[in-house]
Amino acid sequence: MADFVKFHFDNSFYQEPKTFSPYSIVQVGDIDTYSGFKCHTHTQIAHEITYIVRGNANILCGDETHLCKTGDLIFNPKGTAHAIDSADGHSLRYYYIAFDIIDKSGDCEKRLYDFFATANAGCATADRSIPHTFHDIFLNLYGKDDFSSAIISDSIRKLLIYTLRSLSGEANQVYVPDVRFGKKRTVAQICSFIDSGIEDIDTLKKLPEKFGYSYSHISSFFSKSMGLSLKEYFLMSRHRRACELLRSGMTVTAVSEKMGYSSIHVFSKAFTTREGMSPIAFVQKVKKES
Repeated sequence: MADFVKFHFDNSFYQEPKTFSPYSIVQVGDIDTYSGFKCHTHTQIAHEITYIVRGNANILCGDETHLCKTGDLIFNPKGTAHAIDSADGHSLRYYYIAFDIIDKSGDCEKRLYDFFATANAGCATADRSIPHTFHDIFLNLYGKDDFSSAIISDSIRKLLIYTLRSLSGEANQVYVPDVRFGKKRTVAQICSFIDSGIEDIDTLKKLPEKFGYSYSHISSFFSKSMGLSLKEYFLMSRHRRACELLRSGMTVTAVSEKMGYSSIHVFSKAFTTREGMSPIAFVQKVKKES
């Protein structure tokens, strides 16, 4: 397996699980691989959540094998069979955590415990908040300061809740303000719609169908309310998402394709204009800061 691994941030606590009350971690990590990588069939000794950061993989979950892609989440309950093979001749990067809920006296933990104790193995579209919770766990795993344990406990709780929502088909819900906010509510809905669908290059074209007004009416209303054009807001949101993907370890080429740019040259030029540095320089800067 080592011949197919670029790097492996693996943290295993099989003999003495690491406790962040009310949870314990048996294993948690981040692995980036070359094509041909295989994690051979094994039986889960704890519940495991896997998040595909980049690439495609054939993943054995219990009795079924799923073709999972970037942005998917996989759940394998304790006692089920699990294996991962990179697919389509591409590299693969994924995050994973094997966990137990050791104290279910709290209402939230009791509900999570009951869900994961009965949930079936499977693959689903992941809530976009999931990679951020993994990052918080990685950053604080070895005691950055006195708050690290609290952050990890909170991050595990959020990770489990987002996983529950993902497996229940409720991932990436759009924030919608209360109706009493009137016209401002519509503007906020438009912002949420754009932010949540920013990887869809037809997002702006779908606005008339979504909100029941012509594009010109929506654009005019939005500009007057926000002080910037609809297109500018879209470009800002697109750039922000591109930065998030680059920080996650996705290659410049992959980000360019995912965000719908016609070429890597067009993406690099647009990124440099907005960020003041090229995508490659941005990635190097992020690596120095981590």
